[in-house]
Amino acid sequence: MNVFDHHRARGTFSDWAVQDCKSFFPNFSDNLVITPEIVYQEHEEFKNYKGKTLMLVGGGPSANNDWEKYEYDCLWSINHFFKNEKLKNKRVDLAMIMGEPDIQSDEFIKYRNINNTLVGFEIHDRWPSHKFDDYKRYFCMHTRFYGRLGAGARMKIFAAHLGFNKVLFTGFDGPEAIFDGDHAFEPGKTTLPGVFKNLRLTNVSYFWKEQYDYLWNYIHTLYPNTNFKNIGGGNKYHEKA
Repeated sequence: MNVFDHHRARGTFSDWAVQDCKSFFPNFSDNLVITPEIVYQEHEEFKNYKGKTLMLVGGGPSANNDWEKYEYDCLWSINHFFKNEKLKNKRVDLAMIMGEPDIQSDEFIKYRNINNTLVGFEIHDRWPSHKFDDYKRYFCMHTRFYGRLGAGARMKIFAAHLGFNKVLFTGFDGPEAIFDGDHAFEPGKTTLPGVFKNLRLTNVSYFWKEQYDYLWNYIHTLYPNTNFKNIGGGNKYHEKA
């Protein structure tokens, strides 16, 4: 389970990522920032993040905790966040959308338009055939680190790269909550990455811990000036945060 594995990978990361971004997202890949570790569409708003505090909310059950009591400048989330009772009544500044959400649903479009949310997409097999509408705040982003921890892990890298001074995060509670179907955005959801199919919780937990330990070491090496704090669950996976 190499954290840099991706089925689209071929040759140098930045070469194939740029090629796929331009192919998959022709309308929002004209101003790419390209580094050996991350490729993304530049946006004027990203320049405002340096030195700020981010609240990053994932789909684990701790997303329903009282995280609003903390001070933060920006709010990010992921996937079906707009279905959550807390988040649907708040302005999420930026959201990453993976392969599952219906971004043509009235519910999503209404939320997106009212809140003027930046909506990002990674390289995924769903997108080459998707006809994106003319929403002006789409962007693409892909990191060399891929792993099996979900897109929230890559969002932590993105946040550090954009210069946030502090990242508070909740809703990244580990596979235990997933096995229990304890999901803050989609109650009852038990979906895990395919590589974990038919594995027991103890095995999945072992790999989860291993990959998160690698992720935290990787982030702190590349971005030593960003501070992370877990205010949710899954503490054993974030010991090195």
